[in-house]
Amino acid sequence: MPLSLFDETLALAAALDAACLPYAAVGGVALAVHGVPRATTDIDLLLRPEHLAAALDVASACGFCFSALPMRFSDGMEVRRVTKIEGSETLTLDLILVSGSLEPVWATRERIGEIHVVSREGLIQMKAWAGRPRDIDDIRRLQEIDR
Repeated sequence: MPLSLFDETLALAAALDAACLPYAAVGGVALAVHGVPRATTDIDLLLRPEHLAAALDVASACGFCFSALPMRFSDGMEVRRVTKIEGSETLTLDLILVSGSLEPVWATRERIGEIHVVSREGLIQMKAWAGRPRDIDDIRRLQEIDR
């Protein structure tokens, strides 16, 4: 059976909630939660650095066992990537550590349905920082919801 991004996201969210680990979905998953679905191939979650080790344990228990080297970008953003592999199927989980400029976005987290997610405004802010054409299109689509 192929890996389902939807099912894996909900299972991971439930496991993090059960472990009392705060997180917030961002990226394509957050777009879908806010009513702007688009194809995505990974799960992006914000979390505080002090919860990283415990979150990696939870992710491992959910099958995300293959770790990449830590990534640090020029803007200071840090990401820990882990991947779940089942047969020929893979699913990547990026754990984005909250620091500096991400603090205001983190402060907007809310629970919608079964998952914690950054607010629509917080997601727009993150996408504006990234500034890629896809992100600019995502911002436009998020803003159209109000119209």
